[in-house]
Formats: sequence, C-alpha cells, structure tokens
Amino acid sequence: MHDENVDFAHVVKEVGQELAERIRDVTLKLYAEAAKFAATKGIIIADTKFEFGTDADGRLYIMDEMLTPDSSPVRA
Repeated sequence: MHDENVDFAHVVKEVGQELAERIRDVTLKLYAEAAKFAATKGIIIADTKFEFGTDADGRLYIMDEMLTPDSSPVRA
C-alpha cells in the first residue's frame, strides 16, 4: 500500500475544520523551515510527508514520519 495524497477538504471531513486548519498551519510552517534550511545546503526538498495524531486532550503531535530520508526525495 502506498501513501495517498489527501486534499484539505477531505481532511476537514475527517477531523473537522478547526483541527484541519491547525494541521495545515503546522505542516506549512514545518515545511517552510525545513526547505529554508535545506536551501542553505543547496538542497531542494521535492516532496515529504508529515503524520499527525492527537491525544485525549486534543493536543496535536507529529507521529511516525517527518522529513525522513525514505519519505522526502530531495534534489541537489
């Protein structure tokens, strides 16, 4: 089984508008910082994935994958 792209509307249906917006905002911030750092090394992060989860209190956590070499093809 391969990872599937999930659009924002689908995420909203699954987790609700508020949590979907939090996930989107955190994802964009994480990617922007990682891409900025990679660029200083002459690297472009061509693709990546982030996996999120929440605890019983609704706190958002990064789970399992985050900018790992096997999930983030890069170009130099």
